[in-house]
Amino acid sequence: VSAAHNGDVNSILFLARAFDSGQSLGRERRQSYGQALAWYQMAVEMGVEKRYLIMARMAEIMLMEDSGCRDLNRAGQLYSKAAKAAMEQMCGKLANKYYMLSEEAWDLME
Repeated sequence: VSAAHNGDVNSILFLARAFDSGQSLGRERRQSYGQALAWYQMAVEMGVEKRYLIMARMAEIMLMEDSGCRDLNRAGQLYSKAAKAAMEQMCGKLANKYYMLSEEAWDLME
């Protein structure tokens, strides 16, 4: 945890995935999508490689009804940003998928 607080990207991603899955948290911590989102966001802001995958996972969490973090508009925005980031990395098919998912998220708002 201290390495993550000191900006170690691998530690940040480890914590994000641990809070996301509920695994490797020890006895003192429990699964928390809110915590996972916070750590994922920190990783994205630090410029982690393939950040589009992280943004897409954040959007998935925000679409989940039982996550406690449901935000359809933000999910659509994250998928759109993930699509742009994927396109920058020449991942056109993945970018198209994310654009489609962003539209689906926004359609759920209606």
